[in-house]
Order: sequence, then C-alpha cells, then structure tokens
Amino acid sequence: MNKKIKNILQILLTAGLSLPLYILIHEMGHLIVMLSAGAAIEDFSIFTAHVTATGGNYTKTGELWLQANGAFLPVTCALVYLLFYKKDSKNSFYHFFSYVAAMFPIGSMLAWVFIPFSYINGNAPVKDDVTKFLNVFSEYCHPLIVSAMAVVIIGIVIAVMVKKEIVQNVIKIVKEK
Repeated sequence: MNKKIKNILQILLTAGLSLPLYILIHEMGHLIVMLSAGAAIEDFSIFTAHVTATGGNYTKTGELWLQANGAFLPVTCALVYLLFYKKDSKNSFYHFFSYVAAMFPIGSMLAWVFIPFSYINGNAPVKDDVTKFLNVFSEYCHPLIVSAMAVVIIGIVIAVMVKKEIVQNVIKIVKEK
C-alpha cells in the first residue's frame, strides 16, 4: 500500500477512535461533578454527546466545576497519556493516535479562548459549557481571564507534545517516502 494512503487511513482511523473517546471523557467530566453533588443521572450518551441529571446540591464552585470539568478532564487525561508517550516506538499508528488524542482536547479548549469575547459582546451561545461557566464566573472576575487561562493550558499541552517529540515524530512519518 502507498505510504501516503496508509498515513491518511491511519489518521482517519485515529480520529474515528479518538472522537468517541474524547466525548466519553468530556461527558464523564460532567458526570463526576453531577454525582459528587448528589444528582441522579437520567441519561448518558456519547452518541449525542450529553449527560443529564436531576437534583443535586451545587454551590457556586460546583456550578463552575460542572461546566469546566467537561474540558478539564480530557485535557488532564491527555497530559497523563502524553507523559507515558514512547517516542522511540516504530508504530506509526501509535504516533498518529498520540497526536490526535492530544489535539481533540486542545481543539475543545479553543472555545474557552474565544467564547469569552462573544460573552462580553452579548453574543455567546446560550447552551454552551463556556457560556454557562461564564454566567457564574463573571460575577467575580473578568471573562477574559478564562481566555487567558485557556491559552496557558493549550500552551502547556503543545509544549508537552513538542518536548515528548510527538509533533516531530508525526512530521517525520508524514515526510517519509
């Protein structure tokens, strides 16, 4: 099989595996907070990417964590995974998977960078996790602090990816003839 086609197929497969895994971890982040607040879980689905619950005793901090943990847990899992990355592996699928598995949480963090700007202008998407987070957070702090923190988190993940040579290995694999 042509190397280029093999790489494309591996990237598509890793994306196909990573997306449901990302959604599962994202929704588990919300679920953990719901359960810790004493809520009763009514529905959980990775196919429709949602978890719903009734009840629960949420403090302001609990409300913040309920929204933030959907992004925080996948980023944390990605960082832990990256710490065990084996740069010398000869398995190109492994390198593509490691790259894509880190990029999904980075991609989701972009909403945490840009939505606070929309929030300030009154144009934020109403049902988004970031908007719900900002509805509580902005009572105490400026919304752009969220953007700044998201940029820092994205920078940390990218720095780990570069330090562990994930980015370099993927580039090397793609350039191979």
